[in-house]
Amino acid sequence: MRKIGVLGDLHANLSALEAVAALMELESVDSIYCVGDLVGYGARPNETLELLRQLGVRSVAGNHDWALLGRIPSDSFNPYATAALEWTRERLTKENTEYLAELPLRIDEPECCLFHGALPQPEEFHYLQSFPSALATLADFEAPVGFCGHTHVPMNFIQSPNRSELDWHFQVDWVLAEGQRAVVNVGSPGQPRDEIPTAPAMVYTPVERRMQLLRTPYNIAAEQRLIRKAGLPTILGDRLQHGI
Repeated sequence: MRKIGVLGDLHANLSALEAVAALMELESVDSIYCVGDLVGYGARPNETLELLRQLGVRSVAGNHDWALLGRIPSDSFNPYATAALEWTRERLTKENTEYLAELPLRIDEPECCLFHGALPQPEEFHYLQSFPSALATLADFEAPVGFCGHTHVPMNFIQSPNRSELDWHFQVDWVLAEGQRAVVNVGSPGQPRDEIPTAPAMVYTPVERRMQLLRTPYNIAAEQRLIRKAGLPTILGDRLQHGI
């Protein structure tokens, strides 16, 4: 039975990526996708991108990825994010910069659609946090489910036939009923912000239409030490401990 793994914002957190990759192997997923923001905040951008390629992960681009490439301005970023972006830009290898430049803004598959923020304008990187935004996003793809990230907070919007209003919930193991469609935020392994410091990863089983948001611990202390050693703002490491 085919299983799809979906990872949220990684933000150069190699320890978290290694942990969720091991989790995906335990779950015997057939393919792994990522909803973007591969760089920013963390201290190991090159290592993170190299492992992604080794794992064969297919990813879309996030706003931090595009800001690093100069495709969008970073003036809306907070000072910590800006500092991390500038630090990363100076250290990212040519090969990894080219890899980021080739990432699409969305991936459309029969089983699912992947994008970073919201549709129908993925290049604007709007946050998907409201019913109108979820409805507009659902109208822009045909698959049963769309996976996104950007807010770092897992959340599910569900559209049922013959109903004008959406349902929503934070359930971590649930089944999409026949005829229903959904937008699913898979959270962020690299920097969780739902007050749970373990790294989340989604396992989607299309035949069963089952969504499982699994979580795994990782070496937070190691990432904190590396952030401090790199001279990045210490808050970027401190917040990992609390999932905020």
